[in-house]
Amino acid sequence: MAGKYESSEKKKRKKWLWILAVCLALIAAVALYYFYFYQGDSGTPTLIVETPQKLSASQSSDFTLDVTVSDLGDARYPAMSMSISFDSSRLEFLGVEDGNIFILSDENSTGQQLPDWSYNVGSSNDTGLINIMYLDMTGGRNAFTKNLLADDYNVVLRLKFRLRGSVRPGDVLDLIVEDAVFAASDESQSLAMTRDTLKVKNGRLVIGE
Repeated sequence: MAGKYESSEKKKRKKWLWILAVCLALIAAVALYYFYFYQGDSGTPTLIVETPQKLSASQSSDFTLDVTVSDLGDARYPAMSMSISFDSSRLEFLGVEDGNIFILSDENSTGQQLPDWSYNVGSSNDTGLINIMYLDMTGGRNAFTKNLLADDYNVVLRLKFRLRGSVRPGDVLDLIVEDAVFAASDESQSLAMTRDTLKVKNGRLVIGE
């Protein structure tokens, strides 16, 4: 009888240990999900390379990826730059299209205009690194400002790509923000990835059939 009782107790312990292990695994999965999808959502301005729906490997048309920002600080930002790495053996970078965030302008009757971005398509495809910059030569009159940012108008710019013939179903192509900064005249007010005053969220392309 004692042997049967001990065997029953062991089975119960194993059952509870198994349940505990499953619960811990679920908690870990939820934590990882939260970290991946909501990193940077703590009130710190966040630059996001938006992830689109799954793309078809046979897609021949060009497509764009929005680069958005969740917020800005109270300063004016006369310069903005970002560096984004990508797999140039499977993706061809075609250029930058306008977003919907304006900069200040004292030359336009509306008091605002779209920024003029600088980048090099050929170099980007050679190196797999897209370097993009905006520089306000007036030192602040044509700057980014929080006043021109809204929930539905937060697209800094759009990255234009084409899938190369080398892409295959099942490929996962990451677009990683290597560096990003909204620079203010007063450096202490700048938003920078390296100083953790600007968070980033990387993009990902999933290739289907």
